[in-house]
Amino acid sequence: MKKFQTINLLIILILAISLSLTGCKSKTENNEVSIDTEKEQETEKDITIEEETTEEDSNIEEELEEEQEDDEEIKSQDNKAVEEASEKSEDVSEESKDGEEAEDKPADEDENVLKIEGNVGSEKSLNLRDLKAMENIIFEGEYYSINNFGTTAHTNFKGVNLWKLLEQEAQISSAATKVTILAIDGYKMEFTIEQVKKQDYIDETNPQAKFPMIIAWEENGEEYDSEDGPPFKLVVGQKEAGDVNKPQWVSNIDKIIVE
Repeated sequence: MKKFQTINLLIILILAISLSLTGCKSKTENNEVSIDTEKEQETEKDITIEEETTEEDSNIEEELEEEQEDDEEIKSQDNKAVEEASEKSEDVSEESKDGEEAEDKPADEDENVLKIEGNVGSEKSLNLRDLKAMENIIFEGEYYSINNFGTTAHTNFKGVNLWKLLEQEAQISSAATKVTILAIDGYKMEFTIEQVKKQDYIDETNPQAKFPMIIAWEENGEEYDSEDGPPFKLVVGQKEAGDVNKPQWVSNIDKIIVE
């Protein structure tokens, strides 16, 4: 009986120890599980914070890039405006310079000038504007012409009286004997001083009309085109009925040479 009680006590003791060990192990496992769970939660929290931080940084970078692009666009527009203003200023300056050069440019540098040289007191280089300003010697009339083939015509011309031009403007010498009208292509006509002085050339179809030699710039109401050469033409009436005068009409006059 005593022996049986002893065995029971041993069994009870063994069961108690076993239960005690089992409880400790369970507690340890629970603690480990709790620790792991906490670590996982902290890791997830860290990941979330990192993601939020990364997203914020990304947004900030995008905003900075947008601001930089805006600044660059504004700078580009400002530069463009400055360049346009500079170009306009240069254009105005060039136009002003061209205008000043045109005003300061003497008549003898103009390619379409009428030059008077030789036996005169004052050699001249006259452009069309100069001739038009000589209102007191301007003459307009309808000249009759006959060419080498017998063709006739009436043509209205406007220009300056040649003799008065030589006398009043160039101060022709009293010793002068001859006047040569020379075109830019080399064609020329020579006249005595008496022929140039003559103020009563005729139109055989109109005996009452009297005409001087003129340097014309206008024909039948239209001015000559300066692109074709100096816009000056010598026009002479008839000395008498039947006079073939058309060949004496020198176009694109370059020089009047007094000898």
